[in-house]
Amino acid sequence: MRAPAFFAESIPILVVAILALTACTRVSAQQMARHSPPPLELRVDAIDVRSLENGTAQGGAGANLPLGYYVRLEIDGAGGVTRVAGANANSGRVDALARFLLDPFAEATWGLSIGGGMSATFGDRLQPRQYLVVVTDLEMPRVGSVVPALQVGLGGGVRVGLVARVAQSGRR
Repeated sequence: MRAPAFFAESIPILVVAILALTACTRVSAQQMARHSPPPLELRVDAIDVRSLENGTAQGGAGANLPLGYYVRLEIDGAGGVTRVAGANANSGRVDALARFLLDPFAEATWGLSIGGGMSATFGDRLQPRQYLVVVTDLEMPRVGSVVPALQVGLGGGVRVGLVARVAQSGRR
């Protein structure tokens, strides 16, 4: 089975992007003197759900890499089902989003962030696509060691995600 042309064409771009992100993450880690792994998150997303005939439902996991006090680089992978014209197909997605936090030190109970980035989707019987994404993220009060969040945005259609992030002491 051959890999889709999208993957073959995107490999050089992905390698350069990963190397650039690695350099940014190292600089940020040195500045913040953090020695812990990046906070992980679990998520469930609905994308472009216009009717019972179309839409995507996916579950995924990712990490939030701090790029300073106010910015988080969110890298997520997800998989699920996409329904197009009444037919189901397995689908996957990779997102790379940068979010600007309005309250990075968790001084308020609720936290708001805005951001954007890129998303790449692929799947069985689906044309691979890349999208620009814009999001607004509302973090809710901490529940034990988890911070629930609601993420709403545009990218491949309207997207709504429920996110559970590992809580950090005194930080978002």
